[in-house]
Amino acid sequence: MVTIDSGQLTLCLQALERAIEYNEFLSQSETVDKDDYEEINYRYELAINQLAKKYKEACKLDSSLLPLEKIINYKIVD
Repeated sequence: MVTIDSGQLTLCLQALERAIEYNEFLSQSETVDKDDYEEINYRYELAINQLAKKYKEACKLDSSLLPLEKIINYKIVD
């Protein structure tokens, strides 16, 4: 199994947050199928929630990590 460090996890969380924001922007266009972008965002939201839980676990083990709220603005569903 591949080990992912906190730096990689942070980068993934931020990238997913940007992808969600970008897809929400694109879905507002009249020339795209909004349902497609909603499905993609749903999958991104599932992934960001799972990664955020992993990051929170890592924060418990390493107090030098920034709190999740300082890394992303996305509201995580527990």
